[in-house]
Amino acid sequence: MKPAQTPDDPKEAPVNQPVDEAVDTPAPAAPRKRRRLLRAGLWGCGCMGLLLIALVIVALLLIGREMAVPAWMHSRLEARLSTMVPGAEVRFEGINFEVSSGLKPRVLLQGVEIDGKDGRPILALGELETGLAARPFLDGKMRLGKLRVSGAELFVRRRADGTFDLAFGASLPEVEQAASPAELIANLDRLMQSDELRHLRDVTAEAMILRFEDARVGRAWTVDGGRVSLTREGDDLRIRGDMALLGGHQYVTTVETNFESKIGETAARFGMSFEDMPGPDIAVQSAAVAWLEAVQAPISGALRGSVTPEGDLGPISGTLQIAEGVIQPTAETKPVPFRSARSYFTFDPVSQSLSFDELTVDSNWVSLKAEGKAVLQGLEAGIPEAFQGQFTLTDLTAAPEGLVPEPVSVDRAAMSFRLTLDPFELHMGELTLEAEGQTLVANGRARAAEDGWALSVSAQAASLDPKAVLRLWPEEFRVKNRKWVAENIYHADIRNGHFAYRKMPGQEHDIFASFEFQDANVRYSRHLPPIEAGMGHGVLEGKRFAVTGDGGYITPPEGGRIDITGTTFVIPDITIKPAPAEVNLVARSNLTAALSLLNLPPLSVLDKAGRDLDLATGQVAATGQLRMPLKKKLPPEMVRYEIEALLAGMESTTLVPEKTLRAERLELSVDNDRLVIIGPGTVDGVPFDAVYESGLSKEERGKAQVYGTVDITPEALEALNITLPKGTLRGAGEGRMTLLLEKDQPPLFELTSDLAGLGLSVPPLGWSLPQSREGEFSIRGALSKPVRVDALSLRAPGLSAAGRLTLAADGGLQSARFDRVQAGGWLDAPVILTGRGKGRAPAVNLPGGTVDLSRRPASANGGSTAGGSTPLEVKLDRLRISDGISLTGLTGRFNAGVGLNGDFTARVNGAAAITGRVASAGSRASYEIRSEDAGGVFKAAGLLKQARDGDMLLRLSPATQQGYYDGTLQVSNTRVTEVPALASLLHAVSVVGVLEQMAGGGIMFSDVEAKFRLTPEQLLLQKSSAVGASMGISMDGIFNLKSGTMDFQGVLSPVYMFNGIGAILTRKGEGLIGFNYLLKGSAENPRVQVNPLSLFTPGMFREIFRRPPPQVGQ
Repeated sequence: MKPAQTPDDPKEAPVNQPVDEAVDTPAPAAPRKRRRLLRAGLWGCGCMGLLLIALVIVALLLIGREMAVPAWMHSRLEARLSTMVPGAEVRFEGINFEVSSGLKPRVLLQGVEIDGKDGRPILALGELETGLAARPFLDGKMRLGKLRVSGAELFVRRRADGTFDLAFGASLPEVEQAASPAELIANLDRLMQSDELRHLRDVTAEAMILRFEDARVGRAWTVDGGRVSLTREGDDLRIRGDMALLGGHQYVTTVETNFESKIGETAARFGMSFEDMPGPDIAVQSAAVAWLEAVQAPISGALRGSVTPEGDLGPISGTLQIAEGVIQPTAETKPVPFRSARSYFTFDPVSQSLSFDELTVDSNWVSLKAEGKAVLQGLEAGIPEAFQGQFTLTDLTAAPEGLVPEPVSVDRAAMSFRLTLDPFELHMGELTLEAEGQTLVANGRARAAEDGWALSVSAQAASLDPKAVLRLWPEEFRVKNRKWVAENIYHADIRNGHFAYRKMPGQEHDIFASFEFQDANVRYSRHLPPIEAGMGHGVLEGKRFAVTGDGGYITPPEGGRIDITGTTFVIPDITIKPAPAEVNLVARSNLTAALSLLNLPPLSVLDKAGRDLDLATGQVAATGQLRMPLKKKLPPEMVRYEIEALLAGMESTTLVPEKTLRAERLELSVDNDRLVIIGPGTVDGVPFDAVYESGLSKEERGKAQVYGTVDITPEALEALNITLPKGTLRGAGEGRMTLLLEKDQPPLFELTSDLAGLGLSVPPLGWSLPQSREGEFSIRGALSKPVRVDALSLRAPGLSAAGRLTLAADGGLQSARFDRVQAGGWLDAPVILTGRGKGRAPAVNLPGGTVDLSRRPASANGGSTAGGSTPLEVKLDRLRISDGISLTGLTGRFNAGVGLNGDFTARVNGAAAITGRVASAGSRASYEIRSEDAGGVFKAAGLLKQARDGDMLLRLSPATQQGYYDGTLQVSNTRVTEVPALASLLHAVSVVGVLEQMAGGGIMFSDVEAKFRLTPEQLLLQKSSAVGASMGISMDGIFNLKSGTMDFQGVLSPVYMFNGIGAILTRKGEGLIGFNYLLKGSAENPRVQVNPLSLFTPGMFREIFRRPPPQVGQ
């Protein structure tokens, strides 16, 4: 079609004037004037016909010959014809006359023009050919019987109110009121009944140019080369026409029209058939086809209608064959393609309704056959504003090409709708689909907005079959999601399904879907067991899809069912490829089933931890999350998981080898990197509150650690097969424990404690720790069989020890090696304890170190009780007896039972060698020390540095006070040389010979005896004597061991071998004649005092010149 325009002024405007301007042009002229002009045109044609008839008589003489009319006759004929046409002027370019062999006169005019008095063209014809009616001609009248015109121009306008303007020529005349269809029929009847045209039987118009303007829609069409024929048989009048429309399409539109009526009657029938007419061009022709406005496709078909006797429009029936095209209301909306469509319908103008006997659509998306009825709304302007109706759909098949593997058939469907034309909007009130015993109810809206389609669809179904859902799910829409559903939902009863889709132009679409399901069997991971008997609900909102399980279970290979009520499956963004999935797990089962599930690939938690399925028993309630992409051949490292669980009534005999672990409540957490179990429990009855942690990386596989607190009691150590001597540990304390576990290896452990609440006792060391005091204790080793202790450390008031421990197979002590033991300031030595079997005290070995007897507690004398005697082997570096007196290189073997017994060897202060024996009576030990170099012993002890030779026997026994010893000394055959104190004494008594003897070979004492008390600070010499041939001497007093000073007294008896006769009346070492003396000061520089009067005092009265000997309490 070629759009055309009308002018503002019908008298002056050009043809390309816009239609709406033409519509708005006032038309004040009356219908009478319009009819007068039309009649003038027809009368003009008639008069010219009569003139031509007159010429026919002349032409009879020229039968079969065509003759041109002379010029003078040409002018007269034009003038004559102008007078015969009222208000018009007739012109023509040429005229020919011919009488055919059948004696039928024919007159042919070329270039005929009829103008109004105002010069406005009324009619222009290329050719005009007439023929006379035979009967009037025989009566002497010339009447038209046939008329043929060529090149006529016809201008038709349909006004907004549905009336028509009609004119010959390039423009329409001014009229006061356009004619309705009934008026046009009446005018045509009057013309055909007039005297001049009543014999007219055939009118043919060829090569017509038709311009049609429709003011209702503001559009115009131009037809070139049209042909119209009018035939009359009695009172029956038929008009037929055919034409080709000019348009900008790749195809040509052809139209055929027909009209039938009976002259004198208003009733009429009309029709139109067409081929390849665009949908929008058809839509504006009648309200019955206005719904084709958005159909961009060539349409072929026919319309049949009628005018009632009352002049009203009657029903219109139509059939349409629509070729391949699209539905596209505006240029901005995306076209919706289809292959073909067909429709049979009837329009009832009275009820303003359309009845569709058939509406068939075939497209790549859907094929359907429908029937129904639609009511036209807002038809005041001739074009409806909307259609509202209902359709019943049959043979409905959805088969989107490339989207579903096979067509989806619907058993029955019905829909109600409202179609608004401007703006285009299809509102689907309710669409009901029934297929395979299921019903889907939907509604929606499709609106052509300024920049594209605005779509909204909602649907709901009481029940759905997953297989049916898959058939409706486009294959190319969320391909992987659809495939996942197809491959992983084995069975489900879906109920209460809801779906909503919203799409605004230029925006992302919004999708919402929800449903409930039961009796579902779903596989959520290729490696994990499927969900069985699942029930719950699912929601798709925007890009997020979530399914929540309100019931169901999974069955791992071992342990039975796992209840997963409350578990959710979520795809946060379904647009991502591959789609990320989250499983928010809620599970309840026994622990074996849970571990069996966690050990399946790709999790493989137990395998990664190096543990077996018999790790533990109990009940578990777990929550957690698994995150993974939905893709084939999923690598295990792409599955991320975080799970937390509560373990109840747990028991394990494998977490700690050969130990029974029990816990009423534990908390478990596991992810890709670590397995952690936290909570209190017991190991073989020993309470603990610990954390079990196991790395799950390849490097940490089979390794774990346990750390926390554990109760320390004698019973706890016994439960752990750690046996200590009875009475060693008492009370209850708490320690921090760490266990390092590795598959096929004994667990490594470390235990530390502050010893609060614990009492410790080591009787052999005389050490104990009350429960009110604290310290530092640590033990490290392996829980092998037997337990191995690699490090043992104890720091507490009065005791510090560090070493290692080895236990026997039965848990008893095999050996304990302490590199250094410091006890109470008296012991600083390595200690080795060697077990001797259950119930027996371990043997003790001191391979070095020092012992200070002066600070040794009396309780250290105690031995074992139930354990019997304790072997003690020592090799001390130093045994300190008092300040200045120590035994070095002490080696001995003892038995510590009720007391200490044994023999030893040593050197006094690293010099003179001695041998000794310890003997105990009860808890009191006495010492017997012997030496074959008594002088060396005295010299080394700092008592008598110039003594030489002699045999010595020293006996020591503990006094009542710690560090105090009572002793006796016996020495024979010793010599003394250059003793400052003794030299001073001899010089004082002027015993020259003895001095010379001492300066030479020394003074020989054949017998030396002493009784003393040795304290840490001093030597209390209660009595002593030394006798030899040269002299005899007695002594008592105090020697300060710290300062080296003395305060002695005694009696010196010269020539003792003779003088000693009086000893029977005096003390041993004193003769009948002797000198009383006092020695004070240091041993190197003594001060000597001699009482000469004592020489003349008999020995029995000598006590009056000296003080009493020192007492042990001093």
